[in-house]
Amino acid sequence: MSRKNVNASYWQTPPMEREQIVLFQTSIDERIPHDHPVRMLDEILDRLDWTEWENTYDGRKGQPPIHPAVLCKVLLFAMTRRIRSSRAIEYNVNHSIDFMWLASGRCIDHTTLSEFRRKHGEQIKGIQRQMIKTAIDMGLARLSELCIDGTRILANANRYKTWTADKVEKLLIELDRQINDALKDLDTNDSMEDLFDDGQSADKLPPELADLKARRAKMDEILTQLNEMDARRKTNGIDPVKNPAQLPKTDLDSRILPNKEGGYAANYTPMCLNEMLNGFIVESDIVIGNVEHACLTTMVDTVESEFSVQVDTVMADSAYSCGENLTAMEARGIELLSPLAEKTFKDNPAFREDLTVPVAAEDVTRLPINPQTKRFDKQAFVYDADQDCYFCPAGKALPRHGEENDKRGDRTLKQIIYRCEDCESCPLAAMCRKNPESKHGREVSHDEHDAARRRHREHMQCPESKARYKDRQHFGETPFAVLKAIMDMRRFLLRGHTGVQTEFRWICTAFNVKKMMTLIARLRAAETTSVDLNV
Repeated sequence: MSRKNVNASYWQTPPMEREQIVLFQTSIDERIPHDHPVRMLDEILDRLDWTEWENTYDGRKGQPPIHPAVLCKVLLFAMTRRIRSSRAIEYNVNHSIDFMWLASGRCIDHTTLSEFRRKHGEQIKGIQRQMIKTAIDMGLARLSELCIDGTRILANANRYKTWTADKVEKLLIELDRQINDALKDLDTNDSMEDLFDDGQSADKLPPELADLKARRAKMDEILTQLNEMDARRKTNGIDPVKNPAQLPKTDLDSRILPNKEGGYAANYTPMCLNEMLNGFIVESDIVIGNVEHACLTTMVDTVESEFSVQVDTVMADSAYSCGENLTAMEARGIELLSPLAEKTFKDNPAFREDLTVPVAAEDVTRLPINPQTKRFDKQAFVYDADQDCYFCPAGKALPRHGEENDKRGDRTLKQIIYRCEDCESCPLAAMCRKNPESKHGREVSHDEHDAARRRHREHMQCPESKARYKDRQHFGETPFAVLKAIMDMRRFLLRGHTGVQTEFRWICTAFNVKKMMTLIARLRAAETTSVDLNV
């Protein structure tokens, strides 16, 4: 409203003028209610040990620095309030009463906040560990049962500015031409300098040529990386000519992956390992590419080592039930509740009481067919563990024939081969083999983890396992929903794997602070209610 007094009889009169000197000043502390979240955050973080942070400071030089606890509190409180930009945090520290209270009136610029957040990736992980231990001591967390899941968050990179092997090769040709031209100019200049020698050292390359050579070396590294990615894509059945691997130019550690919201973009794959009492994030990591399943054993081992606990159960979606994980969890004595990622055929007639008896003629057409080969799928063959052989739909045995190593990307799996030696004149040969007249019989194989896979399948079919597994979705998906929708973690601010890991550790710690604030406030409210009822 304008300060001009218009119709003063109607409009409210301000309680005081802006220039009025206040006789009794109000302190900042009085402006913050006793139940304000900022007081709870300050109380929680004051109970933690900051020695590791303090040791990163010199302690003898320069002006007295702001204590790291103050900066950490400001950053974490801002994240719980959906504020992630260091410039926006700076504005709030100077203008918002709750931030002013938390910083005790200090004026903290955005550069200080940004550098502090970037440099203390390891220390914030220590704060997260201390918080989890505090939650365990208070009975708010339990690490015997965990849940793992991953998501995708956009990288700070342009989707349409990417490198491919073809683009890099063309650029290398152009760089070689520019380097050759620069070397010719250098030879000419050297000849002129011989005539006018001034005694100066000429052992350094000109800046232009040095930059070209450095850029070429970098492009060579990128080309090598892209060629390796194309080779893996070819192994996985993707034609690298039609669909080549891409690397975002502005963040080479990110990968072009499908978005959760649709389409493709430069993404990272954040991972969270959560406890299943109240949903605290116990361990977090950032994966490059779509390889969530590869982190399971490493993250579980880290939790057991850092917290000195025994994990009994881990829940996960079907992406984690690969053979390596099943075998590794069995070896550690950890129950893995995760549905198998396999195609199933309802009412499969291949499963019959006597496997030596052929499938009934009227049921042959209902046997599983492989969509690629148009012949009997592996699911049409039933494995007998006692005899260590498969039985085909015709009732004939496929005994163990041998082994071979199957290289899949960076890993090698041992494949066990089973072959039928009695395929001649089989009435089902046309539906079983591409060449019914071939001398070699039908082969079926499974990898070295198949026994663990069969045991896991039986365990997941138990009603108790199915009932317990229903809790996975809540504890696995809720943290990511909160991080994205409530704390606005939809796109990383930093670039590079190390920077993104640090940023994600901060936001996960803020998530745990927010959850602990809520749980403690709920406990205190319950205590107050109980006291009131007893009065």
